[in-house]
Amino acid sequence: MSKFNTRKTGFESGIIAGKLTDTAGKYSDYELLRRVTLANMLFESDYYQSADEIMNQIEDLCYRVDGEQIIELALECRFEQKLRHTPLWLLILAHEIHGVPVKDAVAKIANRPDMTMDLLQMLKARNGSYKMSKSIKKGLAKAFDQYDEYQIAKYKKSNLELSLVDVVNLVHPKPTAQNEHALKALIEDTLQPANTWEAALSQGADKKDTFERMIGEKSLGSLAILRNLRNMTETGVSRQTIKTAISQVSSNWLTPLNFLAAQRNAPDFTADIDEAMKNCFAQEKIQGTTILAIDVSGSMGQVTSSQSKFSRMDLAFTMAAAGSYIFEDMILVFTAGNDGNRKGKHMLWSNGKGLGLFNSYQQIYQELGGGGIFTYQLCEWLKEKGYAKDAERLVVISDSQDIDAHYGLDRKPDTSPYKNSYIIDISTHTHGIKTGNWTAEINGWSDKVFHYIKALEN
Repeated sequence: MSKFNTRKTGFESGIIAGKLTDTAGKYSDYELLRRVTLANMLFESDYYQSADEIMNQIEDLCYRVDGEQIIELALECRFEQKLRHTPLWLLILAHEIHGVPVKDAVAKIANRPDMTMDLLQMLKARNGSYKMSKSIKKGLAKAFDQYDEYQIAKYKKSNLELSLVDVVNLVHPKPTAQNEHALKALIEDTLQPANTWEAALSQGADKKDTFERMIGEKSLGSLAILRNLRNMTETGVSRQTIKTAISQVSSNWLTPLNFLAAQRNAPDFTADIDEAMKNCFAQEKIQGTTILAIDVSGSMGQVTSSQSKFSRMDLAFTMAAAGSYIFEDMILVFTAGNDGNRKGKHMLWSNGKGLGLFNSYQQIYQELGGGGIFTYQLCEWLKEKGYAKDAERLVVISDSQDIDAHYGLDRKPDTSPYKNSYIIDISTHTHGIKTGNWTAEINGWSDKVFHYIKALEN
């Protein structure tokens, strides 16, 4: 079965956060579409909703949102939130529902050759064939303008029903100076494999020698380095050489979660992975003092989607780790409480930063009780402790299960001590805890949400 089959089932969908009370946030159709896409792994269920329900919501909302706005959102999904499938799906819906031209957007968003195969497979899953409009066909053809010989060779095969040569035969891209030879060789089946570690191993090269050669050449990609730290160790690559490889990691396409996955596979390199994360994410500092509050309630411990091995807590902690390098001065707070007596509990954290935070997760969770988040009580506590008076901004990372709002209490968080305040919602719930007290409610879980804060304040 194709991974792009448009009917998906997962674990049972529960009650959606924000639909429990009339005090849930009120949103425009465009805001709702942003919420359900910007933190979404398409075709996967999450804790509260099945994939079918999520995809139906996306499609229903696209009927109520202007086509050009959908295209803008697709671009944001790709280049700000670093999502791969969701932006392609939005382009298909925008074009099908509203008839807007998507040639340029397809060409820009499909910035890797394998995304052209993804889009065609989505079309087949939706409509039963690879038949496409002129606008999509021209967009796919134009996308090849940005691919060089290395990229075409790297992605010439896939685990889908079609390969890159099938795409070329369907859309007939016009050759450019940088890909003319590669396209000709691809069609003639004479294209040599790209210089990747997978290609080298498939040709019989020694794994240890391959890693050492590519690290020496600086030709091993950043994501490949992070994904293969355990492989390098097991094949006998020296610790110093592995540290050298980690120091080469540098990519705008990495997310904090990529570094967490690497750290879990190679915990003995945590300090080096932290340094690499700092090098990737600390290019632009956010000035002033920031209070970053992390929700550690029970719902945050659920996996982000039915096919993920990471929880929302993992996402929040990795964002806290990245934030420790992005915010010039950060006060880190963890918050949860007791749902039974509707009492919040909060903790100032000063015992380290970076990915080492995960070592203290159980301690933090047990001390705070694991109940929901209480934003009103959190803000009152920050004022009582004196943390609020010197902070320029408050940033809360949560999944929108606000117990104060859940019980319909007239207790809105007091964000007046701060110049700016933000709720970052890392879930895909259609409804959240928007109360009108926040400068902005932001959806997503890449480092770009912090960049959005900086851009908004500037």
